Amino acid sequence: MGLFNDLGRKVEELKQEVENASDEEATHRCGACEALLYPDHDECPECGEPSVSPVETE
Repeated sequence: MGLFNDLGRKVEELKQEVENASDEEATHRCGACEALLYPDHDECPECGEPSVSPVETE
């Protein structure tokens, strides 16, 4: 049983790392629901709002 717990923990850690890296690479954000997007969209695929704009880079 310990093997499956360790495997589950490793998978969750990897998932978190991927999500954090993806957030850093986002190019656009929905103004309504704050979803981070990678290509430009005419409307947000999460909520359907047309308020997608480029992410401000520092």
